[in-house]
Amino acid sequence: ENINFTRAFLQQHIPQISLIEPEGTYLLWLDCRGLGLTNTGLEELIVNKAGLWLDNGAIFGAAGKGFQRVNAACPRSVLWEALERIHKAISCLLEHSETAAP
Repeated sequence: ENINFTRAFLQQHIPQISLIEPEGTYLLWLDCRGLGLTNTGLEELIVNKAGLWLDNGAIFGAAGKGFQRVNAACPRSVLWEALERIHKAISCLLEHSETAAP
């Protein structure tokens, strides 16, 4: 099941992002506020660094800022690729922030 796969992937590889437990839907909400990015920074990370076009939570109102919506009704390989791209983009972001620290 893709929901369980996503939860496990996030816990193991991207602990800064948590999965909001879905209620009878294949649309998954990712809580990305743990990354400490502005909404613009999060969009930059997802679109330009990870090369993905997800639903930015901000399009659903102010309470959606810091969230991304993912469609899990896809082959596991497609979901894995998307999560892996996010993981790589965040790893790169964290490396750059560590090297930029005084």
